Amino acid sequence: MFRIAKNLVRTLEQSVSESLQWAPQDTVDVFFQAVPPNLLAPQLESLGRGGGGADAQQHVNASLSGLRCVYVDDECRPQCGLHSFFDYIVGVDDDPVPMVGNQHGYLYPDYEQVTALLNGHAAEGTTLKLNVWSAKGGQFRDVYVDLQPRDADSMDDVPVSDDPGVADTRQHATFRPLGVKVQWTPLIAATFTYHILALNIASGPAQLAGLVPDEDYIVGCQDGLLATGGPQLLADIVRSRAGQQLTLYVYNKVSDSTRPVVANIGPDGRLGCNIGYGFLHRIPAVPGSGGATDPTTIAAPPLSEEAFIPSAVAATTTTAPPPSSRKKKLPRDKDSTMLDYFNEGKDPHTHTRAPPADQQPPPPTTST
Repeated sequence: MFRIAKNLVRTLEQSVSESLQWAPQDTVDVFFQAVPPNLLAPQLESLGRGGGGADAQQHVNASLSGLRCVYVDDECRPQCGLHSFFDYIVGVDDDPVPMVGNQHGYLYPDYEQVTALLNGHAAEGTTLKLNVWSAKGGQFRDVYVDLQPRDADSMDDVPVSDDPGVADTRQHATFRPLGVKVQWTPLIAATFTYHILALNIASGPAQLAGLVPDEDYIVGCQDGLLATGGPQLLADIVRSRAGQQLTLYVYNKVSDSTRPVVANIGPDGRLGCNIGYGFLHRIPAVPGSGGATDPTTIAAPPLSEEAFIPSAVAATTTTAPPPSSRKKKLPRDKDSTMLDYFNEGKDPHTHTRAPPADQQPPPPTTST
């Protein structure tokens, strides 16, 4: 019976995958359809003209991109509500992110225009509206930020042009730092998640590492080994780490938080759990999360970071949430850049669900 159910799930997943694969090229993945069409129009038009190359034309969803939040300052996070790893900025003031094409026809953000746009909001004292797509359930929402102009005595040094006879026309930030760092990343990268379905080895690496069936999703791995995604990638990585430790970054949908997990892979190269990957195993929406937020005034953080930098993740130590009375606090590697990267999106007011005291344990099961 268990084998029949397994085959049924596999058949359903294959059917969904084939439907997505043979969909028209101009069809946007349902996970991205919450984004207003006008915000993706420039990219879709570029792909339609062949600007993205043959590979991008075969599947338009692999090329749709946004400014992924890779770092959110501690002081900015509770006010603006942006979450690292999961949130993508896909528009500003209900308009697409300003973009420019290179000599190969690929589009990327025009950071000169973006900086000029933010400078204008700061000079006029108006609220900046960020259009944000979230990988948690593929939801779309608006985030409002109040930009403040920089003080004259706190302005950064402006580099002088190499040619004394040519004026420097580059845009320089005249607003206080947002406390957010972004990177131009395909939206599809947020769907490279591996769902823990069941533990199939008693006292195996997955069970000893504390992985929770149904609730946990593996969203990252040490050294960025899962960055390219794929149904077999995780199994290949685990097999290659036989007899070694492997650090995984796991999102829990109940506590809405991400934690590092260290698994001691046995000599057989098995993790000890069933994994789901694909359309049916993407991260669901957080219960109670809505769409657009109210336009509230957000105070700018102190001057400490550059304002708008599409770069790699900065190594910054963040404070972990207080432990629950029913949950033992996990040890935290202070030197782990990836841990800081994922902890930025953690909601400090949530905790892992505990079963009722009077609930009877389930009967033992067998697997084939």
